[in-house]
Amino acid sequence: MPTELFEEVGDEIGPEMVVYLYDPSTGMKGVVVIDTTALGPAAGGIRMLPDITTTEIARLARVMTYKFAILNVPVGGGKAGIWHNPTAPDRDRIITSFGRVLKPIMKEELYFPGGDMGTSDKDVEIIFDVAGMKELRPSGLTLKMKDGMPLEDHLTGFGVVAAAKAACEFADVNIEGATVAIQGFGKVGGGVAKYMEKAGAKVVAISTIRGAVYNLRGLNVEKLLEMRKQHGDEAVLRYKDAKPVAKEELFFLPVDVLVPGARPDVINEGNADRIKAKLISSGANLPITPEAEEILFRRGVTSVPDFVANAGGVIAAVVDRTGGTEKEAFERVEKTITSTTKEVVSAALEEKINPRAVALRIAKDKTMKAIQKRKKRRVEPSDFS
Repeated sequence: MPTELFEEVGDEIGPEMVVYLYDPSTGMKGVVVIDTTALGPAAGGIRMLPDITTTEIARLARVMTYKFAILNVPVGGGKAGIWHNPTAPDRDRIITSFGRVLKPIMKEELYFPGGDMGTSDKDVEIIFDVAGMKELRPSGLTLKMKDGMPLEDHLTGFGVVAAAKAACEFADVNIEGATVAIQGFGKVGGGVAKYMEKAGAKVVAISTIRGAVYNLRGLNVEKLLEMRKQHGDEAVLRYKDAKPVAKEELFFLPVDVLVPGARPDVINEGNADRIKAKLISSGANLPITPEAEEILFRRGVTSVPDFVANAGGVIAAVVDRTGGTEKEAFERVEKTITSTTKEVVSAALEEKINPRAVALRIAKDKTMKAIQKRKKRRVEPSDFS
């Protein structure tokens, strides 16, 4: 592993392991980052994009560690990446190749994959099958289709909305009638739009990698969801009852709630002072830099930590593994994210520090306790006799 990666992301927690994967027969190039196994076997999604970096994957693996830790889930943080265009015609061949090369790591129960940007639940099924571990793949609750979307997408989006609702009391926002802008209209964004509307909010702007649309009177979410089935990211370009805007401008629209839902660091110290939203509930991991979090906090913008707001999928996976029902999954997501959001945001206001700093402190403390406990188990008196 390049020493530069250690210098940039390495610390007392991890990463424990960075493994590059390559299959000469297909040209598949991938990487797996296992941040820590102190909390349990590592888990996290596989990101398939042509421009990922190992540093990005390592940072996302750490977010997974903190997400599991703050929710008291006995799983460590991990993440994987595949350097490939997710719309390329050979993507299934690349996924199968990745699963075949990943097999030894999965067999050792060091890392278990999930879906992420550029990959689907179906891809994850293929990987488990190729690795000869069908018995360990999700039982099917989160893969169940609901209104044309996987239940996991519903639950992650529902969680982002639950976080926003819980933070409203601290941000002087009433979710009923609140205006919402959503970056990204994929796995998470569709669910966010759906449940924002159910909560009484008005979704006024949505973006994809192809562009963005804005209508202060509100967008027709159901119509956009139907158009997405047929046109994918092009749906926003074909939607007529709205004004086209540059996708980068979505962050600076005069809305009550902003939901960043794509790549890391999109809100940074160069643009944080242009954010007009009163409340941010993140669908993506690491969308706001530490410097921007501080700027937003000083400006009075309430920002729910990413690894709290978008934890719905993780919580749902726990319910899935324990044989829970769809109803139980929604109830657990709402209860856990609501209580954690209120705990973190209220502590932040009391201590006069930004909410993500509070959440990081809590999650890091729990992770370090697990690491120290593991060290004590490893060092027995007999080792020195």
